Amino acid sequence: KEEARNTQLQTAVMISQIQPHFLYNSLNTIAALCENDPKRAKEATVAFSDYLRANMDSLSRMSPVTFETELEHVKTYLWLEQIRFPDKLAVRYDIRCTRFFLPALSLQPIVENAVKHGVCRKKGGGTVTIGTYETEEAYYVTVRDDGIGFDPEQAFSGDRAHIGIENVR
Repeated sequence: KEEARNTQLQTAVMISQIQPHFLYNSLNTIAALCENDPKRAKEATVAFSDYLRANMDSLSRMSPVTFETELEHVKTYLWLEQIRFPDKLAVRYDIRCTRFFLPALSLQPIVENAVKHGVCRKKGGGTVTIGTYETEEAYYVTVRDDGIGFDPEQAFSGDRAHIGIENVR
């Protein structure tokens, strides 16, 4: 019971670290849409609400989720980001398998990293590609971007600037 409570607290801390900028940016995007495109603002509000609900649901979940559930969550995140960056962010999917489980909120921080630190820092933007495949031994999930790149040594150094990667660990 103590271990479950600690896991819940760790998840809550992770969510609070990952989301503030995305939350503020999404709300600002929706506010701008209210004037320019009310119908899309309504769609974005519903998507944003679904996104928040999925995050809150993950706080009470101790078991892994299906990849399909995690992918839907990521698709919502990416759709909201594409509203913010319509000419900068393209998304591609190469999903070859979906019948496996993974920890809730483990894919989104990796995708967020690809968007924030790869594609959106590249002049002209780029593409994030999410893929899955399986071998006899394991299921694999890949996240790639054609952004500016990074120094792998720095990304895995435990530096506070790489909270998303650290949280996934």
